[in-house]
Amino acid sequence: MSYATLEQTFYRLSQLSHAESMLGWDQRVMMPPKGNAARSRALAELGVFRTEILQDPSLAAQFEAAHSESGLTPWQTANLRQMERQWRQTLAVPKALVEALSLAGSECEHSWRQLRSDNNWKDFAPKLQPVFDLVREEAQALNAALGDELGFANDYDALIHKFDPGTRSARIDPVFAQLKAALPDLLATIVERQKHRARPNTPKAAIPIAHQDALARDLMAVLGFDFNAGRLDLTAHPFSGGVPEDSRITTRYDENNVVEGLMGVIHETGHSRYETGLPQDWLDQPVGRSMGMGVHESQSLFFEMQLGRSRPFLEAIAPRVQQHLGQDRAFNADNLHQLYTWVEPGKIRVNADEVTYPMHVILRYELERDLILGHARVADIPERWNDAMMNLLGVDTRGDYRNGPMQDIHWTAGAVGYFPSYTLGALNAAQLHQAMVKAIPDAADRVARLDLEPIFDWLSQNVWQKGSLLDYDDLMMEATGETLNPEHFLRHVRERYC
Repeated sequence: MSYATLEQTFYRLSQLSHAESMLGWDQRVMMPPKGNAARSRALAELGVFRTEILQDPSLAAQFEAAHSESGLTPWQTANLRQMERQWRQTLAVPKALVEALSLAGSECEHSWRQLRSDNNWKDFAPKLQPVFDLVREEAQALNAALGDELGFANDYDALIHKFDPGTRSARIDPVFAQLKAALPDLLATIVERQKHRARPNTPKAAIPIAHQDALARDLMAVLGFDFNAGRLDLTAHPFSGGVPEDSRITTRYDENNVVEGLMGVIHETGHSRYETGLPQDWLDQPVGRSMGMGVHESQSLFFEMQLGRSRPFLEAIAPRVQQHLGQDRAFNADNLHQLYTWVEPGKIRVNADEVTYPMHVILRYELERDLILGHARVADIPERWNDAMMNLLGVDTRGDYRNGPMQDIHWTAGAVGYFPSYTLGALNAAQLHQAMVKAIPDAADRVARLDLEPIFDWLSQNVWQKGSLLDYDDLMMEATGETLNPEHFLRHVRERYC
C-alpha cells in the first residue's frame, strides 16, 4: 500500500526531527560556545537530509496512489493530508536554501546572546541582515509554488502558513485592527482606575535564583508536568522544546524580578502539557503533531493568563510562594494578585500584562511583514521599533536595543511569521476558557483547591488529543461552538481589569 509506505517515510522523518530537536535544545542550553560552528553544520546537514527525503521524485506517485486507496480511517485520511502538506511545502524550497538559512540562523542566534547583553545593535544588524535575506527567498519560493492554490495574498502569507497552517493576513488584519481600536481606551480606563489604588509591593530584597527555581518546579508539578518525561533548564530566552516523550522547557530568572521567572515557567509548562498530551498512537506521524502555533500559544497562554493570573490560582499558590521565597508582604495572596494583574506599558513582551501584550505582537507583525515585502530594511528596525512603541504604548526605546528590537530570539533563527500566533493564541485561550467554564461550572472553586485535573481533562479532550486531525476553524468550532471571535478576549479583559 502506498499509504503504508508513506507512513514509513514519515516515521523516519520523525526520528530525524527528534534528533534535530535535542541537538537544538543542547545548542541553546548546554553546549559550550566553541561548539557552535560544528553544531551548526550538523543541524544544517540534518535539515538537508530531511529535505532530500521529501524531495525524492518517487513520492509524487506514492501520494497519487495513496489518494486512490480505500478503507483509510479518518485519522489516516487526515494524516495523508498532513503528510502531503509537509511534502509540498518542502518541495518548494531548494535544499541549498535550507542549508544556508540553517547556518545563518545558527550564527546569528549564537552571536545574539552576547551582543544583546552588550546592547550592541551595530554589530548585530550585519548578522541579522543575511537571515532576513534568506527568509525572503524562502517566502518567495513558497508563494511561487503554493500561493495561488492556498490563497496567499503575498510572500509574507507563505511564512504565516508555515507556523499557523490556514491562517492568512486576511484573517489577522481585521482582528488586529479591532484590537488596536479597542485596547487603547481600555488601557486608559484601567490605568485611571489604578491611580486610586496603591501600587503592589515588590520584594524588599533580591530573591536567590535557587529559591525561585524550587518554587517553579513545585508549581510545574501542580500543573501536571512529569519530571520523569521532561526537564527544566536555564537559557537566554525561554522556550519549550524536545519531543512529547521527552519535554524540555527553559526559563530565565532575575533576582530582582520574581514576576518574570514564575510566569515564564507557567507559560512554558502550558506548551509542554500540550505536547505531552498529543495522541500517543500518532506521535511519529504528522497528524499526531500540534496543529500550529496559534493553537500552541493558546495552551501556554491559557496556563499563564487565564489560569496563572486568576485570583483563585494566585490565592491557592500563595502559601507555596511564601514557603519558597519567604514571608515578605509582597507574597501575600492579595499582593500577588495585584502584582500579576497590574497593567502598565513596558518594553518587554514576555513581561507584558494581558492588556498591553497584543500591542507588542502587532508591532512585530507589522514590522516583519514590511521587512519581507521590501517596505523596510534591517537598518530601519530601531527607528521603526521606537516609533511603534511610542504610538502604541507611549514607551521610548531609543538606544535601548537589548530591551527593544534585540529582546526576542525569533528573528535570529529565521522564525519570521511566528509572532501573530501569540495574540491569536491569547484570543483562542480566552475563547477556550469561556467554553471550559460552561462545561465545568465550578471551575473557579476547583482552581482555588488546585483540583486542576478536570480542567486538564477538558483541554485534553478538546485540544490535546485532537493532534492535527482537524483544521483550525473546525477545532475551535467543536471546542467552543464558533470560530475565532476576538470579543471573548475583550470581554475577559473588561471583566478582569475594569
